[in-house]
Formats: sequence, C-alpha cells, structure tokens
Amino acid sequence: MTDKTEWLDERTILMAPTGSFAYGTNVESSDRDYKGICIPPIDCYLGLSSFKGYDNTGGNNFRNTKDDVDVTVQHLSKFVRGAMQGIPNDLEMLFVKPEEYLKLTELGQRLVENRHLFLSQQVFAKMGGYSSSQMNRAKKSAGMLTGRVELIAAHGWDTKYFMHAIRLMDQAIEILETGTFTTYRPNREFLLDCRNGKYSFDEAVQLFEEYDKKLRQAKETSVLPVQPDKEKINALLIDLTRTGLGL
Repeated sequence: MTDKTEWLDERTILMAPTGSFAYGTNVESSDRDYKGICIPPIDCYLGLSSFKGYDNTGGNNFRNTKDDVDVTVQHLSKFVRGAMQGIPNDLEMLFVKPEEYLKLTELGQRLVENRHLFLSQQVFAKMGGYSSSQMNRAKKSAGMLTGRVELIAAHGWDTKYFMHAIRLMDQAIEILETGTFTTYRPNREFLLDCRNGKYSFDEAVQLFEEYDKKLRQAKETSVLPVQPDKEKINALLIDLTRTGLGL
C-alpha cells in the first residue's frame, strides 16, 4: 500500500493560492492558503489504498496567524465534482492569475484551459447560498453571538463576514453576466472598505440587498447553460486521469 506522503508532491498537477491573497483582500495579519489537485497512483483506484485528501490546517476551530501557511490537496475527481456544482473555492483555483500558480503541470494546464466548462447558472444558487450564509453570520455577530473578537471590538460586528458575502455575490454576478471571472477582485479597495468598517451595519444590510437584486437580475439574463456539460467534463476527467496514470 502507498504512503501518500511519498507521492503527493510528484502527482500534484496544480497548486494555487486561495483566500485573501488570491482575492487581493489580504491585510497585514493575513495568513497564506494554498490548494492543490492531484492524481493519486493507480493502487488508489484499483487496489486497497485510498486518498481522501491532504490537509495541514489546524481545523475549523484553529485561528491562524500571519506566519501560518495552510496547504490542502484534493483528488482530481473530487475537485471536478465540486467545480461542476459551482463551489467557489474550487472554481477560484482555475481563475487565479497565471503567474500566481505555485505549480502547474501540463495536465494542470489542460484543466485550466477547460475551466469554462465548469461555469453555469448553478453559481446563482451555490455562490448566492454561500454569500447568504456569510451575511447571516455577520448579522449574528452584531448580536455578539459569534464572530471575530477583534472585529466586533473595533466595529460592533464581524465585518469580514460582510466582505465575503459581497465578494461572493460580485463573483457570481460577473460569471452570470460575462461567462468568466477573475479570482483576484478588481474592486478590492471596495471590499477592503467593507472589511475595515467603512459601512455601518444598516448600510451593509442595504448593500447586501442591492447585490442580491443584481444577482437575481443577472441570472434572468444570463446566457450560460443551466448546468455544465457533464459529458464533456467526464471525458476531460477520464483523459486527464488516464494520462496521469500512464494508461
């Protein structure tokens, strides 16, 4: 049976920055996060070995510092399923600046070249849902029920949740309106204003409602397919896997 630590680096086809450094919303205290995609060795497909992912992070209840570097790596097939659903963290890996990739093999480049296959109107529900979840957390933080202590002390509520809510809405609108997007946000200064408390809680709620309306309008006029082309994506997955396994 294969020890995943022996092959993980060699079989990782893509490693991309995620989080604030990828969005351009990093501040002095921000840590660095990276996510990778790998094609495990053949015994993980045909033998007793398995690969459920690599994660060196401290878990959901662990608070990082600016000196921490978090790395996660997932199976190519798991990544493809997530990207097809419009999961933000997966899609974002394919739309970072080319020079930002820590690793991009020939197979990783082929995946990036086919990134638009994964974009569909499903981002309305998926990114919109994640955005609403972030805004609900922001609202709870205003009642001191949860949130980042330092932001609540400075602004009375957790403004980082609000920033992410707007960012996710903005990304979804861009995808629905243009059929593409960039992980690095061109409106980063506005997003940092959201994080840094420029808007009161009531103003933030109003802004969120305005973005929600824009998102719904974007879905109504979008020319993107309702769902991704599963046959094309499946063919891509099979081709990448076969090549990665040398079959």
